[in-house]
Amino acid sequence: MTASARISAIAFLLFACVVLPSVSFAQGIPLTGSATSSESSGEASDTANAEPSLDAASEALIKVLQNPESRDALIQRLKELPSDQTGETSASGAAQASGEGAASASQTDGDAAATGNDQTFAVRLGQYTRSTVDSAVASFARVRHALNGLVLLANGDVQVRWEKARQATIEVVLVLGVAFVVFLLGQRLLHMFFQRYVLKAQYGGVVMRVFLLAVTTLADLLTVGAGWAAGNSAALFTFGGLQSGASLLESLALNAFLMTGVAKVGLRFVFAPERPMLRLLPFDDASAVYWAKRLGFVVSFFGYGQMLGVPVANLTVSFVVGNAVRVLVVLLAAVFLLALVRKNSRHVAEGIKTYAQNLSSDLAQRILVGVAEVWHWLAYLYILMVLGVWMSRPFDAVAIVMQATGYSILTIMGGFLVSLAITRTITGGIRLPEDVRTNLPALETRLNTFLPRMLRILRFVVFALTVLVLLEIWGVLSLSNWLTSPSGVELLGRYGSAALVLLVAFAIWLAVMSWVDLRLREHAGYVVTARVRTLFQLFRNAFTVVIIVMAALLSLSEIGIDIAPLIAGAGVVGLAISFGAQTLVKDIITGAFIQIENAINEGDVVTVGGVTGTVERLTVRSVRMRDLEGTTHIVPFSSVDMVSNFMRDFSYHVAIIGVSYDTDIKHAKAALLEAFQRLQQSEYGGRIIGDLEMHGVTNFGDSAIDIRVRIKTTPGDQWSTGRAYNEFVKEVFDELGIEIPFPQVTYHSAVPAAPAEAGALPPSEKETKGQAKPRKTPDVPALDTSIAPDE
Repeated sequence: MTASARISAIAFLLFACVVLPSVSFAQGIPLTGSATSSESSGEASDTANAEPSLDAASEALIKVLQNPESRDALIQRLKELPSDQTGETSASGAAQASGEGAASASQTDGDAAATGNDQTFAVRLGQYTRSTVDSAVASFARVRHALNGLVLLANGDVQVRWEKARQATIEVVLVLGVAFVVFLLGQRLLHMFFQRYVLKAQYGGVVMRVFLLAVTTLADLLTVGAGWAAGNSAALFTFGGLQSGASLLESLALNAFLMTGVAKVGLRFVFAPERPMLRLLPFDDASAVYWAKRLGFVVSFFGYGQMLGVPVANLTVSFVVGNAVRVLVVLLAAVFLLALVRKNSRHVAEGIKTYAQNLSSDLAQRILVGVAEVWHWLAYLYILMVLGVWMSRPFDAVAIVMQATGYSILTIMGGFLVSLAITRTITGGIRLPEDVRTNLPALETRLNTFLPRMLRILRFVVFALTVLVLLEIWGVLSLSNWLTSPSGVELLGRYGSAALVLLVAFAIWLAVMSWVDLRLREHAGYVVTARVRTLFQLFRNAFTVVIIVMAALLSLSEIGIDIAPLIAGAGVVGLAISFGAQTLVKDIITGAFIQIENAINEGDVVTVGGVTGTVERLTVRSVRMRDLEGTTHIVPFSSVDMVSNFMRDFSYHVAIIGVSYDTDIKHAKAALLEAFQRLQQSEYGGRIIGDLEMHGVTNFGDSAIDIRVRIKTTPGDQWSTGRAYNEFVKEVFDELGIEIPFPQVTYHSAVPAAPAEAGALPPSEKETKGQAKPRKTPDVPALDTSIAPDE
């Protein structure tokens, strides 16, 4: 053996005798023989097939340390070891990080030197594929070599040390028996104590269930800890005594009890087989009990086999047999899990699809249906990944698998709980306090209209993030490295800024809409006019369009899209629309100024475009009116050149009353004043503003003298007040004998009058008889020409 080979062997012996036992004991990893250690270091010499005992290794190490030259060489070799490992790791990449030998590292170094730093995707994919295949071949070789220990045991090449086996069995049975008895007693007391509290979960919500489940899980952990402490106490007071303490085998047995107990507590947290009221996942009782028992068996078989069975085989038989037991336990556990998944693939898929049908989100239903179709393939992949990790890195596989599995369970549970909370918010909606709903009745509707869409996007982000974290945990990709890389920071910054812009824009829009609602809410001492309502509705629509356009443009700008062409295109499109729709633009602009100038309000009686009627609806481009006959007219503002509003501030009823020529004018004026006084004392008195305005004689007609008076009324009451005043005028004129004239026609005969004959009438009577007296008709147009409905 050369000096270099001897130094390497000595360094390996030092690592195997000193470092591995301490690491294995600290992490619960079973000690394996020197054959496995040689195998994991990549040595392909006869040392891999030999099984030197610890005494022989110690002897060799003592001889090396006694020789000054060998000791100096060993120290120099240990000093150079970290730098060599660092260089190999940086050169070999994933192959060296996964525990491959020196040959694989040198081959990867050659590939890296040949291809350079700028490797294409095809080259990197080829290297990764070759490294994966080499790892798989090496793992199969290690499995085949490890199982040779069972062949040696069957052939009688290695013998069982029955005395040590008997002593180990007594120690393990004693400490584990005490631990299990204390654990079962604690579970019994826990069941009795929490039985009445668990029933409260039926009447509580999700928060109460989660709280009680967390408390019971913590109590389960305490019972496991109590059993572990009792087992340690039994070990101290029996074989080892207080001075020497518990033996290594007893400590390994209790560590196996502790680790498997904690793992089973995790299973009870997920499935809750004995506490169905606290179960969070949608399992029925039979399925929860089934999976809890099967997976609990796998955990016990795997945990006790690795952390107790392997050390016992090492101590009672040989290291090579312990290595074979380690591999055999892993293979049997993997086969059992694969068979369990295969047996329940269809049943679990149907359960997932049934649960998906009860969800309100179509996206969630489609995702769960897809998961139901491929869940068993995902389970196969997980089992094979764990098996691959265990075979490729046997010494730290426990830590890697348990850490990755624990983090995966926590990640999935966290993502599920967050998604469940988001789904419940989407389904149940948002409920605001009663005073907020009273003051802002439309706020809750707006929140329940927009927030569910945002929450669905957030739920998808949570799902994607959960998947990425799981890939990060199992080493498929490095999400943390990508997030800290320049491209990741830039991408997150851009999309985060875009999301922040949209969120701020939504908050501003919501605040402005709430302010508009407050301004349109009537309360004591404040009445919302039709003009205010119309202006705020126009402002609401305009502000919504502005905020949507600005938020969209800013968001696109934040994610790196050049919005200059969009703005230019929008300008061109707006110019084309303005030329092609001039009438529409004129309608909108004219309508906006009409509203700003308060020319028209809903409920007003106006004349617009030659049409008189009551305004029923007012938009930014047209007005809808209904005339006295009930006909609806829609008048666009582009055709409006003048607006006549009959209901601004106050109104006048102008009455033109005709009297005969032989009527005393003073007497007629007094009668008109008397009619006005009677009008003031009627129910219409509250609508009259001021005194009667007597304008006097305004016209000499063919058969009457016109006297005009004017009555000032509140807006819109001039027509009803005028009709009532006409009734009082007629009543007063009849009482005073004032004649309201009417048109008269006199006929004259052109034939000379005949001599008077007997029985002939006097000339005066003839003329009277030939005179036509038409019936009296009131001069309606002279009294009132306005049109308005009665109130």
